[in-house]
Amino acid sequence: MKLRLSTSAKYLALLLLLAGCKKVVDYPDIPAVSFTSLTSQDSIDVLDNPVKRVTLTFHLIDGDGNMGLAATDNTGPFSPDSAFYFNLFIQEYKNENGTFTMVPAPGGLKTYRIPDLTPSGQNKTLIADISVTIEYPYTSADPLPFNEFRYEFYVVDRSFNLSNRDTSSVIIW
Repeated sequence: MKLRLSTSAKYLALLLLLAGCKKVVDYPDIPAVSFTSLTSQDSIDVLDNPVKRVTLTFHLIDGDGNMGLAATDNTGPFSPDSAFYFNLFIQEYKNENGTFTMVPAPGGLKTYRIPDLTPSGQNKTLIADISVTIEYPYTSADPLPFNEFRYEFYVVDRSFNLSNRDTSSVIIW
């Protein structure tokens, strides 16, 4: 028995086939970051000391997916004394009389190692939301150094491509 389709059934089958195909989006190999959110909460650390916890969340897109470092990536350009040992850089800016000024290093520059996030499969495009929590300990004798600030941040992938820089919203304590 042969199956015969009418002309309209053939067109419907073709339309369904074409509708099911997604066009592959081609993203650049240079990572891109975009600010998503910034939250703050009072908390305590593991020693029962008061801290302010600030969580910065941002969106990351990397076309070739070579973002992040494995624990074994600690030699050559990724050695601890190298500029590329860290791959996430967050710079604090404090508000002084209505103008945001960079908080100098070492305290104002926060550096982190994002773990290896390389996607499996044929399509290596990485699209992810990254969250980083920063703690600010304080006491009545040693108060927080500022009460209004924001962050500027960027990432570096394993090919040493620097992303754009983006800025967070402002936190007021």
